[in-house]
Amino acid sequence: MCTSFAVYSEEKAIYGMNFDTDDIDLKLKINSYNDKNIFNISGLMGNKYVDIAGVNSDGLFICTQAVQYSPGFKSSCDENDWFAFDIFDEVLKKTRKTSEFFEILNERIISYPRNPLFPDLGLHTIIADKSGDAFILEEGNDTNIVSPIQNDFIIMTNFPNGDFKETNYNNVYGIGADRYICAHEYINNNIHSFGINEAFEVLSKTYQQDTLCSIVYEPLKNEVYISFKKELSKRWKISIMEKTIQSLDGFLSNNKIQFTNGEILVNDLISLYK
Repeated sequence: MCTSFAVYSEEKAIYGMNFDTDDIDLKLKINSYNDKNIFNISGLMGNKYVDIAGVNSDGLFICTQAVQYSPGFKSSCDENDWFAFDIFDEVLKKTRKTSEFFEILNERIISYPRNPLFPDLGLHTIIADKSGDAFILEEGNDTNIVSPIQNDFIIMTNFPNGDFKETNYNNVYGIGADRYICAHEYINNNIHSFGINEAFEVLSKTYQQDTLCSIVYEPLKNEVYISFKKELSKRWKISIMEKTIQSLDGFLSNNKIQFTNGEILVNDLISLYK
């Protein structure tokens, strides 16, 4: 069901995400667009790869994950809405800051694809930039629900953040509330020295049986750190600017390989290092 966050500590930005789902194939991608390099991780859903999370070389981060809306919630989707998975390309290619995203959004309404068997289960999106501006975007009835960052960090699990804008963090409820409270307390207690290791500690504390990968982004360095369920003790480092991935913690050697044609299948990556 996923956990994600953006933390701003001592002029440093750190983003993190646990991607929780069935054991599907994953793909890592780095592509260039005009003056930007863009990193995405995508999952094979049905017969195509769908972007799950990404960051561009300007430090803009976006990810989308499941949300359990209140019973009876009615989506107001129509053909003029802007579907969430279409946001990825436009946001990462055209913006550097979250404020620029709102200019693109303008009066468009965000919609998320729905499974008729689970009408209360949808998706929501976190968007963050390296300057400290971040928000969570959710569906409303003929409107967008925006929950901006309140302090030095923002967390998204699987309940609608927009329902708890005036609620103390430890009084939230719904799917993922326990992970939200756990992450909130750890981040708050470590906010003054929050870095890569602390980010992975949050992801470790919110890890679930179906966590497929854990990702940490350091936008000021344009680096991504990632580990996978099958190799959780092993960590890779990705350079967005060099378009390389390097074996790091848990490996006998630190080999660096180039992204071929802009993408690497995770199964192939793991097989290379067996």
